[in-house]
Amino acid sequence: MQFIRSGAAAVLAGLSCCVAAAERPVTEGEPVVVTATRFNERPDTLPVGVTVVTAEDIQRSPVRSIQELLSKFAGIQIRDNTGSPDPQIDMRGFGITGDQNTLILVNGQRLSENELVSASLSSIPVNAIERIEIMRGSGSVLYGGGASGGTINIITRGPRPGQKSLLLFGGGGTYDTSELRGTGVLSGENVGIALSVNRLESDNYRVNNRLRQNGADVDVRFGNASRYFNIKVGGDEQDLRNPGVRNSAQLVTDRRGATTPDDFSSRSGGRVNLGAGWRFGDSELAVNLSYRDREAKANQVFFGAATSTTTQVNTWQLTPRVRVPFVIGGLGNTLVAGMDLDDWDYDSLFQGGFFNSHALATQRNRALFLQDNLELTPSTRLTIGARLQRSENSVTDLLPAPIAVERVHSPRAYELALRQRLDDGLSVYGKIGRSFRIATVDENRFQVTLLEPQTSNDMELGSEFASGRLRLRAAVFQMRLRNEIYFSPLFPPFGANINLSPTQRRGFELDTHWTISDALGAFANLALTSAEFRSGVYGGVNVSGNEVPLVPARTLSAGGSWHFARRADLSLFARYVGTQRFDNDQANTFMPMPTYTTVNARLTWQSGGWLLAATVLNLTDKKYFSYGIRNGTGTDFNAYPAPERAIFVSAQHSFQ
Repeated sequence: MQFIRSGAAAVLAGLSCCVAAAERPVTEGEPVVVTATRFNERPDTLPVGVTVVTAEDIQRSPVRSIQELLSKFAGIQIRDNTGSPDPQIDMRGFGITGDQNTLILVNGQRLSENELVSASLSSIPVNAIERIEIMRGSGSVLYGGGASGGTINIITRGPRPGQKSLLLFGGGGTYDTSELRGTGVLSGENVGIALSVNRLESDNYRVNNRLRQNGADVDVRFGNASRYFNIKVGGDEQDLRNPGVRNSAQLVTDRRGATTPDDFSSRSGGRVNLGAGWRFGDSELAVNLSYRDREAKANQVFFGAATSTTTQVNTWQLTPRVRVPFVIGGLGNTLVAGMDLDDWDYDSLFQGGFFNSHALATQRNRALFLQDNLELTPSTRLTIGARLQRSENSVTDLLPAPIAVERVHSPRAYELALRQRLDDGLSVYGKIGRSFRIATVDENRFQVTLLEPQTSNDMELGSEFASGRLRLRAAVFQMRLRNEIYFSPLFPPFGANINLSPTQRRGFELDTHWTISDALGAFANLALTSAEFRSGVYGGVNVSGNEVPLVPARTLSAGGSWHFARRADLSLFARYVGTQRFDNDQANTFMPMPTYTTVNARLTWQSGGWLLAATVLNLTDKKYFSYGIRNGTGTDFNAYPAPERAIFVSAQHSFQ
């Protein structure tokens, strides 16, 4: 608690100084967000705000992926632990399980997988994104399990009444990289269609890391603001060569080499989302029915034997919900209520020269959630929410010997948040809640007893300030977890997924953005994070008080944009990642991972419908890695080396 009290004092003291320096109140409204209530709302009507990344922000940022863009913000870490174009996203310091504790949504529907793989963000065309909403901290009340660290909702562009446009994009660069994208929209007053296609090819930095990827999305909408119906259909496919890790000596002598020159993988998938909504006065009713399938294949050489894995996953989700404003006792309320019904089916076959395995798994989730946003006074807002869920899990291993286990869990989540506006631009807030996570099917494989749900009791204090050209957000948080789901290599013969003894995360986050002038803007974001084992003994070692691996103690990002000519802009983005423990170093006896700083730059020129750009990634040619793992004997480590300096140039033309 001393950490929370000290951090809260620093938050309020720092923002008080900023109030004195403010130029004028905000005169333009903020964008509408949906993540905090699952309906369109203005951010200033909510107790805890949501960070919004606009399409213009994405266009100006000196990055080439959604994950790199997200790493600009405090409390979000990305790491490459597979060599794929979809690095892991970790919010608020969960380490190697960051993917399973950060919920990724596309238009409010889950993209996060129910397996130990990263969300396929690279399959989403960047120029099809309207905005990205970032909600830090637990989103379990509204979205269920896997949102303890935070929720990221990617909103894609849809047809707007009367819109007719065509956008074409092409580019190429280092490592024989080429990318093509196209987006077209044709819409009348009540009917519209949007189509996006993309293709990405690259040999990538490493030997045996060639990538070929295609994707397409179609969005058809009918209706108006009072009632609507839409159909969204998308698909993607990917072929990827897998180079494997490098040890410490290889990082010096041949960091681009391939440890696994014969490994490769592929995946393909499709998704359909049917949505409808009706407005009755001030009330709204919405429902979505979605289906997603994915087939993934991997071929690896394991202990000298060729192996193959084929995994098929099918997911159905039905999400009816309603929003009802009402007044009781003279106080305005907005009640959001709904149900989440989803079914996961999993079929995975592993074939090897020495071992075969065939697993079938299902997860059936049935949930009811309620959230009430209460206006106590014109400057005081309170949110109360709760979620009841029933999760039926079954795992059947047909090979090498039939094993079938089933279990029903009934996790609960709640939230209580209060926001107080102190001045025209300054607000403070507090939030407490409980979140949970159900083990994925991969984590439950080969378990005699299915893992317990992970639970977390969460607290957050913060403040937000926006006035004139200055915006700030500062927060301290604490999460105390029980039964955290984790893979421990200390269990013979190959390690096992376990429920940890109690752990905790604590941190301080600061996001700042300053529009210095019409031509110059700057930002700086800081995160201080502590992730610790509260108790426990693993491999005969007492880890109480030890650091959880792969959680940087400090991260700092800073940059800005300069409109230095009538049609030209220059953007810079630097990111520092501080010390962290190697994966598999729960004992904290191995050396820490090296810190690193990277710098990206982007130069753009616009004229008419043309946008020409040149992006330089890793401008200083830093040799680093974002993921490393200590070997079993503690004498060395393996890592995925990150690319050195790379250049990408592109041309985009918009027809209106």
